[in-house]
Amino acid sequence: MEGLARLVTESLAKHNFEPAFDHRRIAWSRWFRCESNFSVLLAPTQPGIFALGEELIAPGHTSKRMLALFQISQTDDLGMALGHLFLPGSPVRDRLESGRCFVRYAVIEDARQRHTACSALEQWAGASSDVASGISNHVQLQSAPFSGGVSQHLDVYDTEPRAPVEAPTPLPDGF
Repeated sequence: MEGLARLVTESLAKHNFEPAFDHRRIAWSRWFRCESNFSVLLAPTQPGIFALGEELIAPGHTSKRMLALFQISQTDDLGMALGHLFLPGSPVRDRLESGRCFVRYAVIEDARQRHTACSALEQWAGASSDVASGISNHVQLQSAPFSGGVSQHLDVYDTEPRAPVEAPTPLPDGF
């Protein structure tokens, strides 16, 4: 089956047809705790995207746990990028070492597909943060190099409350 997929891809490329990339079909790893550089040792040294989330207790609930995304990044080397998060001077190092953070990644070799997937996830995060919190948010994206790739750091700043809180937008398929 793998050979057939390769033949189809080569044939499409030969005829200058680029198949559409469906970011909803990304093969994500499982979420795993990210608390030291040892926790990311098994991340592949391949290009891809990753998401960092922090475990929170839902307001008004003592047992309902949630995972709040705080960084979405793309990189040319997942292993190096995740390892760099623990270097002295990293803006997220203390947060990660708290033991409440989790990470998941997806290997995406093609740079254009990687960028498309990262952008789609960032748009989803920005759009659903307003709905989930009931607070109008301004999403500011900052870029920084990560092993030759680009890191998109997602910071959310609260401005003013909005009327009724709706159910959050579901996560993209496969996330």
